[in-house]
Amino acid sequence: MNPKRTTLLLLTAFLLFIALTVLVVTEHTLVQNFNHDFYSPLRGLITPALTTVATWIGSLTHWYAYAPVILLLLFLPRTRVNVGIPLALTLSASALLGPIILKNIFDIERPDINQLIEPGGFGYPSGHAMNAAVFFGMCTILMLRYVGNKPLKIAFTAFAILAALAVGLSRIYLGVHTATDVIGGYLAGSTVICAAILIENRLKTHREADRQPK
Repeated sequence: MNPKRTTLLLLTAFLLFIALTVLVVTEHTLVQNFNHDFYSPLRGLITPALTTVATWIGSLTHWYAYAPVILLLLFLPRTRVNVGIPLALTLSASALLGPIILKNIFDIERPDINQLIEPGGFGYPSGHAMNAAVFFGMCTILMLRYVGNKPLKIAFTAFAILAALAVGLSRIYLGVHTATDVIGGYLAGSTVICAAILIENRLKTHREADRQPK
């Protein structure tokens, strides 16, 4: 990705996250109404079967559920450096920043609604949404970078977008996150991805400079 474009995306995601966080922390009426209006239609869709699916999606999207895929990519020599390491480092940063740092800094309780599962920890931003954004976002970027098959790129990009959205919707449906919790997770995850790409570009530039004849 172009460094200037990546920087612009990083600043945009970061500033939107800050603006949303201010509204959430101050319990602005706009946020409360938005979360209520978003959740109300989902409440009418609650069924045992859909709850099972939503719970299953949640169980597969903890940060450690991605570990087997990342370990495989790290194990294989052909994918270790270009795919495994960037994916492992970026997701590790997301798992540390979201559930451990940001949630405890903001100290925002989960929604007091019809919770269909027993959640743990604070609500904002959604760790599941953040990790899903980082994992599927980085996978898409790496796929676009290293895979030459155009139909496969398009298909995987569509799958990644739908998968990340499904994670967020499942958390709202289960009543353990508000819509703004999920959006905050997506914005925080987007910031992590952009920062990781910029760091990678900077390191690559330094390596290329070191290889130049003195």
